[in-house]
Amino acid sequence: MIRKEWPRCGVERWEGKTTAGLPVFVFPMPGFQTKYAVLAVKYGGCDRRFLLNGKWKDTPAGIAHFLEHKMFEMPGYSAAERLTALGASPNAYTSGGMTEYVFSCTENFDRSLEELLRFVSTPCFTPEGVDRERGIIGQEMSMYEDDPARRVDRRFFRALYKEHPIRDPITGTMESIASITADTLYECHRLFYAPGNMALCCAGDIDPEKVMELAEKLLPPGKEVPRRDYGDEDGLNPVSVRLEEKMAVSMPMFELGAKLSWRSDSRAWARYMLLADLSCELLLGWGSPLYSQLYDAGVINQSFYVETYDFPHGGVCYAGGRCPDPMRVLGSITDAASAFRMDKAAAERLERLKRARLGGFLMSLDAPEDLADLQAESYFDGWERMELPSLVDSISEAEAEGFLREVFRPERLALSVISPL
Repeated sequence: MIRKEWPRCGVERWEGKTTAGLPVFVFPMPGFQTKYAVLAVKYGGCDRRFLLNGKWKDTPAGIAHFLEHKMFEMPGYSAAERLTALGASPNAYTSGGMTEYVFSCTENFDRSLEELLRFVSTPCFTPEGVDRERGIIGQEMSMYEDDPARRVDRRFFRALYKEHPIRDPITGTMESIASITADTLYECHRLFYAPGNMALCCAGDIDPEKVMELAEKLLPPGKEVPRRDYGDEDGLNPVSVRLEEKMAVSMPMFELGAKLSWRSDSRAWARYMLLADLSCELLLGWGSPLYSQLYDAGVINQSFYVETYDFPHGGVCYAGGRCPDPMRVLGSITDAASAFRMDKAAAERLERLKRARLGGFLMSLDAPEDLADLQAESYFDGWERMELPSLVDSISEAEAEGFLREVFRPERLALSVISPL
C-alpha cells in the first residue's frame, strides 16, 4: 500500500488496490476507540438504465434500494445479527448514486470486516424472501406517502425534471417494486457489485496491511460495469413553475429552487457545487439580511432551510419550510437576488462562510465515520476531498454575485407547495 499525507488537513492515508480491482483506503487513527468501515458501491437510485450486450435495458425504480435491503440476508443466517453479536453496529444507505454498507465497532474489527466483505459479495435471493421484503418496503412507502415533507420534496423534483431519474423516489413506487424479482436482483448485483465499481474505506486504530489482506482474500473478481444513462438533458428551466397539493397540514409547506448546470469535469463540478452552497447561504442563510427581513416580518419561521444537493449528472439548490405565503417568499428571493451586489458587508459575510466551511471540514476529519464516508464519496466523484481547502480559497466574490443573479431568475425557479385542506 502507498502512504499519502495532507499536512494542512492533518490526515494520513494508506491506499492500494486488490488484484480483483477493489480500491482500499485506510486512515490510521492511533488511540481512537471507534473503528469504522464502509464498503461503498457506485450504484444508486438513479442507476436504472444501462447498456447490456449492445442494447439498453431499463430496470424498475427502487431496485438499488431493494437490493440494499436484501443483501444482509445470507444462507441460513442474518449478516446484521452476526455483526451485532460481534459488538458492531451495522447499517446501510442508498442515495441517488451510491449504496453504502457500514459498521462501527470498538472491538472485533477484523472479524466484522470479514463479515461485511462476505455478505456484500454473496447474493442470496429467493422468491419468498423477495415477496416478504416487498411488503416491508411497501409499508415504508406508505409512511412516506403520509409525510408532507416527503411529498413536497418529491413534487419539487418532478417540477424541475422531465427525464432525469431523480424525479422518482429512491425507494421506488408500489408499482415499480411489484416488478422486482429474485432474477432482477441477481442480475443487478452481478453487473454492479463488482470490485472495480466499489471502494472499501476504513478509519480508526487499525492496521492498513491487515485490511488489505482481508479484502484480497474475501472479495472475488468481477466483470466490467456497464455504461449507464440518466436521460436527455432537460435544460435549466423547470418543467413546471408550480406544483401544489393539499394535505392535512396546519400551514403551507414549500420548496423552491433551481437546477444547476452540470459539469462533466469532476473537480469543476465539485467547485461549482461549493460555489452554489456558499452563494445560497450568503443570500438566504441564517443571519443574512434577507433571512432577517423575512423572519422579522413573520413570512418565514425557524423551519426555513437552504440546501444544495447533487446526484449523478445533476444538482439543485433550494430553500423550503413552513410559511403562510410561499409566493411571497418566492418573490422576495427573486427580487433580492436580482438586486444583490457584493458590498463590503456581503464580502465579509462570504469570507466568514468560507472559514466556517473550512472549519467544519477539518472538524469532520476527527471522526472516523465522517473520514471514511468522505473518502468513498471522493473516490466515486472523481476528485480528492483533501483538496477542499484550496477549492474554498478559490471561490471569489464576483463568482458568488454572478451565481445568485443567474440562478435565482424567476424563469429558473420551481415551486412545490403542500397546502392545508
